[in-house]
Amino acid sequence: MVEGAPTRRGDVTADRRVLLRLTGIVALGYGLGASIQAAYVYSNLIPAWQDVSVWARVAANVLAVLLLVGALWAMGVYRWVSLARILGGLVLASVVAAGGRTAAQELLSVYSNPERATIEAEFVAGLVLALVSGCIGVWGMSARRRSRAHLRRAEREALEVEHVLEALEAEEIRVRREVAEGLHGSLQGKLVVVNAHLDEVLGRLVERGADPDDVETLRRVRDELDVVRELDVRQMSRLLYPERLELGLVPAVRALLGRLPTAIATRLTVAPEVRTVDDPVQGTLSTAQRLLAVRVVEEGVTNALKNGPAATIVVALAVVDRALVVAVENDGPSPDPSRGSDPDGGTARLASRLHLVRGTVRLEALRPRGARLEARLPL
Repeated sequence: MVEGAPTRRGDVTADRRVLLRLTGIVALGYGLGASIQAAYVYSNLIPAWQDVSVWARVAANVLAVLLLVGALWAMGVYRWVSLARILGGLVLASVVAAGGRTAAQELLSVYSNPERATIEAEFVAGLVLALVSGCIGVWGMSARRRSRAHLRRAEREALEVEHVLEALEAEEIRVRREVAEGLHGSLQGKLVVVNAHLDEVLGRLVERGADPDDVETLRRVRDELDVVRELDVRQMSRLLYPERLELGLVPAVRALLGRLPTAIATRLTVAPEVRTVDDPVQGTLSTAQRLLAVRVVEEGVTNALKNGPAATIVVALAVVDRALVVAVENDGPSPDPSRGSDPDGGTARLASRLHLVRGTVRLEALRPRGARLEARLPL
């Protein structure tokens, strides 16, 4: 069994081209070389054969090549899978080519009154020439089939990996959404109930004239719980699953920029192609891709706030060469290239995540000041 048998449209044509072309080229080279060599040797060693035309020998060998290639084509050897069957077809085609070559030599008077031994020798020589040429053609076809099989195996494995990644992304998004809803709903609700009980206890303590220090401590605990409920829990919920992500990437980015301090000017530019792929109903952008793009914006905003006071943050969304390009620029201090990148930093972790989906991220310094974080996410 030959590996990589034709399975797709166009495979048979490719195998036929390789087999017939390679066999024909090799056989023609052998035939022309043998014709020239034989004519030269015979004309110098056997004076009686000086009048034999080299063109007659060339014509006989060209006919043999045509018969060999034609027989392989007529039998459809390039369609066969079994190696034994292919070799059997090659032997039959070689016999046809050798017989045609011998007959053509007699018709073209390459030999005058040849002996039986001469005819047999020419037949065997033509048979060997055809078999060697055909074997080289079969080898080329088999090599192409093996290469095709390996390539398609790699394609299937890559597709399986992609499906696994998609399943993991879907599961991650589901868990994120559930945890975010739990934080925003159940946990916040319980904290509200605890806060109400604390107010009730505080009221009774005041009525009974409890120690003012104890009352004040309890009030601080209640206020701390309010801060945790309103800020920490809500912020954690947003980090797990950004607001308005179900509505699209653009609304989620707008919500993210809207939470920044008013002292920082923000601007969001969106290319028309992004609005098309980000349409909640007919768009092709998946929730996982939207989440990853929002993470890029969050990292760019974090860098702007962490590295120094930035007065302006600009976010640009575009589609370039079938990839979503997310760019975040700020006019704060430029990053120091001599410090290198932190392997445990947010940008490095983001780069690892993008690498899984064949994406890239790059942080570069702007002149005279500022920084630009740009990520490309294949669509």
